[in-house]
Order: sequence, then structure tokens, then C-alpha cells
Amino acid sequence: MTEHARRTALGHAPLPPIEPAFPDPAKLFADVLFDPPAGPDAAIAGPVRDALTYRRVRWLHERISGEDPLLHHPAYLRELLELAAMVDPSVFHVMFLHHCMTLGPALDFGASPEDIAELALGPSIGAALMTEVGRGNSAAGIRTEAVWDPVGQVFDLHTPDAGACKYPPNVGLSGIPRVAVVGARIVVDGIGRGTGLFLVPLRDEAGPCPGVVITPRPPTGLLPLDYAAVRFDHVPVPAARWLRDGATITAPGERGGGHHDPLDPAARSRRSQGQSRFAWGAIATGMAAVTRAATAIALAHAHRRRTVGRFDPQTPALAHRNQQRALFGAHAAALTATVLARRATDLCWRLPVHRAADRGLPPTTMRTASLLKVTTDRLAEQAVSRCRRACGAFGFFTENRLIDYQGLAMAFNAAGGDNQLILLDAGWSMATGVDYEPPAVADAPGDAHARDDAETPAGADAPGRSTEPLERPGWADLFRTRERLLHEELVERLRLGAERGVDPFVLRNDCADAAERLGEAHAARITVEALIHDARATFAHRVAESVLDDLCLLRVLEEVAAHDGWFLAAGLLTADEVRGLSARIDTACARLAPHARALIELLDVPPGLVRGALVGDDPIGDPTR
Repeated sequence: MTEHARRTALGHAPLPPIEPAFPDPAKLFADVLFDPPAGPDAAIAGPVRDALTYRRVRWLHERISGEDPLLHHPAYLRELLELAAMVDPSVFHVMFLHHCMTLGPALDFGASPEDIAELALGPSIGAALMTEVGRGNSAAGIRTEAVWDPVGQVFDLHTPDAGACKYPPNVGLSGIPRVAVVGARIVVDGIGRGTGLFLVPLRDEAGPCPGVVITPRPPTGLLPLDYAAVRFDHVPVPAARWLRDGATITAPGERGGGHHDPLDPAARSRRSQGQSRFAWGAIATGMAAVTRAATAIALAHAHRRRTVGRFDPQTPALAHRNQQRALFGAHAAALTATVLARRATDLCWRLPVHRAADRGLPPTTMRTASLLKVTTDRLAEQAVSRCRRACGAFGFFTENRLIDYQGLAMAFNAAGGDNQLILLDAGWSMATGVDYEPPAVADAPGDAHARDDAETPAGADAPGRSTEPLERPGWADLFRTRERLLHEELVERLRLGAERGVDPFVLRNDCADAAERLGEAHAARITVEALIHDARATFAHRVAESVLDDLCLLRVLEEVAAHDGWFLAAGLLTADEVRGLSARIDTACARLAPHARALIELLDVPPGLVRGALVGDDPIGDPTR
């Protein structure tokens, strides 16, 4: 093990690492192994398709693996995951689970240097087993138990009943060594100590490990992988494989003997669930990547394609306003998702320097990180759907990638944390004042912009309203004011309900929609502020600033248009401004249309990697061959 890896695994300040000479990811994914199956093999599915996925993953690992985990080299890991998502979403899924959801908690919670090195080197591929079939998509209330055996100095890992089976990890394919981070309820001396994490071998080349029962589930068409249900039948887990994160268990006869944890059981469970942050960074990265790839495919196709109609003989498809709205809007979403993904990896992939002091991320940071996951996933699903529809029948078939990208985005509606539940949690935490202050009221418009009362449209003098809310200087205030007003509304509803003695569950149930709206508003404000602060720095060196500004404007206008009735009712937009939104969007699209080729290049999709019928110069060819 390298000194850098050893020191970091032990929680010591690492020495400045010598960056290894990693192979170029674009060259790796250009290998013929990643060509789509053709001819009789084109329709492979089930275990045969899964075997190809893992063959690709192992081939990559043979070329990139070393003792130092890739989380220590986030820029390289980000590029690797981006291209994996573009080329094969199933490979992306396996890769992020290994490098982020297995190695991430191992590093963060204090796995042994030997275990970390073994994970980084392979040959086992990592997985995460948290959710249970009886709890749906929730990782709360885990019922799998890890009971401490003081005699054997091991944990007895056991699934108490069918409802506690881990479901649905992708660990069903035989012949592939697998190891997982498993969430289980720690029990010491008959007392529950919260949910802990354990590093557990699941299977080797010969089959499942003793006591591990793996039941493959039927294949699925979207994001195909070897999904399975897993239960544990009294599996002994050595104490060294407990990701203890500062907790200890000593023999009762020893001085200070017993279970000691710096966190209480509830906080321990939250801390264990917080491992999702490593997934959020990876998911945001993958969502941004497939959004860029889908937009590049669809935009290039529309740029080449000619339409035939009564008034438009042989007109380029991209000359039509409906295509411009769909595809330039998708491009704006791709740019936005990329900006957010950069922020997400910076936040989510932080590793501890001093373990005792660096126990996870602050609640505010965790909330922001979770909302970045939600936002990039929603942007991806909406944008890829636009691209697929814009390509007509071509967009339906997997050979053109778009349906695979949409399947990946749909999977992360729930995987990595349910999007709606994340929004609800964000709304409730902000309403109850947990590490949150609502945005301040914006300064009133200056006298230089004041208008006579007779000339002021209704609502134009609402508190917090900018004089030009739809121009760049007014964007931030517009979204901050929306968040502040929704926060005030929810807080007031909760206060009145409590004063009237409404049952707490009934009150929260009645206010759930308002909490979700507040979470969405907070996410939208974060997004707009990120565009204002980061978009030019990220992309301006690659395209004219005016083009970049129009993409940002388009994203903001679409977000405003989705809630235009609320903005009008709140007095933050006038009726004329709402009526003019559609024309503003069309105008932005018209300015972007002459720059179609530059926009495709801006998406940074390596030529030749995204294989498919829509990608080449001859997108049709002869389909009978």
C-alpha cells in the first residue's frame, strides 16, 4: 500500500500525492469491446447482457486500478463516470457503486488500509445493500440485524424475515466476486445501537459465500443489470469489517468495557444513511453526461435532417421553432446539469482528513448535495425525453441510445434517494429552521426605476420584486423571493395548525404539497445562483459569451414559465411579463439557431464514442443489412 493511501485510510493528513499516469478515458471507451452488439448478438438480454457489462467493467479495472482509490483523484473519476454513462449506462451503474458507494463509505467510515487496498485493486466488484423489500425505497428503519457476539468477537448478520431481504442490489450474476457495504441494525447486549455499516463478501467465483442467499430477479428492459434479493442466514462478520466510524466495543471485564459510540442511535443511523452523498456526486455526474450526449445526438440529427411539408420543402428540421424549443431547451438543461454536477462532486466526494473531527458533512451541505442530485436527475429525464421525441421513431430504439439514457434517468427517480422524499425532507427541515435562514427581502427598486402609480402594472410593486425580474440582474432576487414567500406560507400553516391542536401527522400530511414546493423552490434558487456564478467560468472559453448567456436565459425562462401562474399571483411578475414569456423563449432560440454546430461542440461528447444509427453522417443507411 502506498504511504498516501495508508495515511488517508487511517484518517491522517495525507502527503501530497503524486498523480498517477491514468489512461485516457476516451481511448479506453473507444475500444471495440464497447461497440454495441450487432447482428445476431444485437438482441442479447438477461445473463448474457449482464456478463457483457461485467466483462467491460473488469476490462476497465484492469487498466485503471491501483492501491489508491479513484476518489482521491476526483477529476479523473468524474471523467471516467461521464464517459461510462454516455457509452453504457449499465457500466456506469456498476462503476459508481464500486468506486463511490463501496469505497466511499470504506474511506469515510474507517475501513482498514488492507481492505481499502483490496477494494481498489479488485478483483471483487463492490455493491451497496441498504434498502429492504418490506420498506420500499426507504433506508430508514432497517431490520437486518448485526448482533454482537462477545465470545467469538464477531457480528452475527441475520435477516429476520422475508420483508427484511435486501432488494434490489445488482449482485445476481454468478462467477463474479462481489463485496458489499451492508446496512444493518447493530445490537449489543440486547440493545439497539442504530444502523451501522459492514463490509461483507457476498460471493466469489464459485458462488455465494456461506450464509449469503442470493435470489436473481427477472430481467428488466430499462437499465438492465443482474438485480437480486439478498438475505443473510447468521453470517459471521469480523469486527475488523465493521465500519465503526469512531465507535468501539470492548469486553465487559476490561476498563471502560462495553459499547461506546460518539453518536446516539438515531444520529448513528442518520450518519450511515449519509453514505448516499457519494452516490449523489456520481449520479449528478452521470445525469449531466447523458443529458449532454442525448442533446448532441438529437441536435446533430435535427441539424442534418430535412423536413417536407406544404410550406417548407426541404427545410432543415432545426429551422422549425418546435425543434428549437425542444433541443435548445435540452441544451440549456445539459449546461445547467453540468454546472450542478461539478458542484455536487466538490461537495459529495470530500474525504475526512482528521476522522474524529470530520464525521460527515454539515446538515446544510447534505441538504444542498441531495437537491443537486434531484435537480440533475429531473433535468436529465426531461431533456432526454425532449431529445427522444424530437428524433421521432428513431428515438424509440435502443440502438440510438436515447431510450437507454432515459431509463438511467428514470432509475434515479428512486435510486440514491427518492426525489420526492428528498424534496419533502428539505422543505420540512427549512420550515423548522434546521440550519436554514430564508433569503432576505431584496432592496426596494431605486428611484431611478420608479414609475408613476398610474403606469405601474398590478403587482409590480410587490415586496422583493426586481424592476427587471427576467433580465440577468433580476434572476437571483426573483427566485430568492419565491423561496422566502413559500417558506413564510409553510411556517404559518404549521403554526396555525399547531395552535389549533391538529394532529401532527394530519398537519404534516395536509402541508406535504407546500413542503415539496418549498424544496423545489430552494433547489431552483440554488440552480439559478450556480448558473450566475459558474456558467461563464466553466464554459466561456469554449463559446461566445452571448451564446452562453442565451442558454442560461433559456433555462431561467423555462423555469419561470413552469410556475408563471404563481409568480403572477404573488405579484412578482406582471401580466404582460407572463404573456411575453413565450415570445422571449422564441427570441432566445432564434439567436441560438445560427450557432448549432458550436453548441454541439460545447457539449463535449467525444466523437465516435456515442455509437448509434443517429450519430454518423449517414444516419439511415440500409436497415436491411
